[in-house]
Amino acid sequence: MSFKCELLIYAMEKKVKNVQESGTLNTFHHMVRLKAMGKDIINLCVGEPDIAPASVVKDAAIQAIRTSKIGYTPSEGLAELREAVSVFFKNEECDLNPQREIIITAGAKPALFISLTALLGIGDEVLIPEPFYPSYPSMVSLSGAIPVFIKGLPENGFKVSVPDIVKAVTGKTKFLILNTPVNPTGSVYSESELKDIMDFCVQSNILCIFDDVYNHFIYSPELKFLTSSLFKAYRNNLILIRSFSKEFAMTGWRIGYIAGHSDYVTQIKVIQGHASGNPQTVSQYAAIAALKNFDKARVPLTVFSERRQLIIDVLKERKQLSFVDPQGAFYFYCDIRNNPRSMNSVDMSLYLMQEHGVAVTPGTAFGPDGFIRLSYADGSRLKEGLERLVNGLDNL
Repeated sequence: MSFKCELLIYAMEKKVKNVQESGTLNTFHHMVRLKAMGKDIINLCVGEPDIAPASVVKDAAIQAIRTSKIGYTPSEGLAELREAVSVFFKNEECDLNPQREIIITAGAKPALFISLTALLGIGDEVLIPEPFYPSYPSMVSLSGAIPVFIKGLPENGFKVSVPDIVKAVTGKTKFLILNTPVNPTGSVYSESELKDIMDFCVQSNILCIFDDVYNHFIYSPELKFLTSSLFKAYRNNLILIRSFSKEFAMTGWRIGYIAGHSDYVTQIKVIQGHASGNPQTVSQYAAIAALKNFDKARVPLTVFSERRQLIIDVLKERKQLSFVDPQGAFYFYCDIRNNPRSMNSVDMSLYLMQEHGVAVTPGTAFGPDGFIRLSYADGSRLKEGLERLVNGLDNL
């Protein structure tokens, strides 16, 4: 083996040594394997709405195929879709230049990854509130940067504040990744909390990557506000990432977008051009239809609100676990540290899946042990799944 090959292998090993399979996907794959073996498992682990996309969305995709609109598009996405995103923001009183400040991506995950890859340098530090979406640390590590975790506490809904962030900042801090409503906890940052954090980012010259995937799923009216207003106020310090997966039930369509200052978008566009060429063409036409008909294309929030209340009613009196009432997304992050067998979150997840036929995600997928995440995105067997969960807890 040549010296150059050895150097290349060493560099690759060093880059991926801290990267593991997503904990959420690991649980999902285990559930799929058990189902393939004939075991009946109820899914309370995957964050995928069980509602079909609106007919107008599906019809737009079918029409695109029938009219052979299936070729390459510009790497930044169709001009018509970028214009539709711009109009969507304009309706929220935020002006975005569709040519320079918007890039269409193959979902929120690639949007996050190419943003980090484009804008971070080797050894830069990225602040990540904990619990976190499982891919954040791995994406940061793969970009050559260093994830720095800020621990959220249950008494504050696991949210972090400016004093928490200040303690983690160093001379190498470049980014803060912020997600609200939060996956996995369902906590929602208020408008004032977000503005305090963004003011600090401006003062400290920190760029905030704002994962806005769950913005539609907020159940408390007093917590609802237009997140686009943050972009309007903090344009130079904010990259806003959104997806069509949850809000429009378009998970497998793999389509999302980035809104950011033209200086950032220009660099991100270069990476996307090399990484994927362009987002899926048919999905782009479907996304145009979703935005132009968003009132009827969005999934109905009442369905998820009712599921949330059902879980609260079932679990609120359980002694084996506790939870912070989630105000958004479609997750419960349950504290299982008081379970009578002192099981950790991985063992609890395996126990519930293998012995009681209900799949939940271990808290270690999101950072801390001692928790499990329940998803109510799929409500097809939710009541039965909760019965199995309760039975499993009662039999510890």
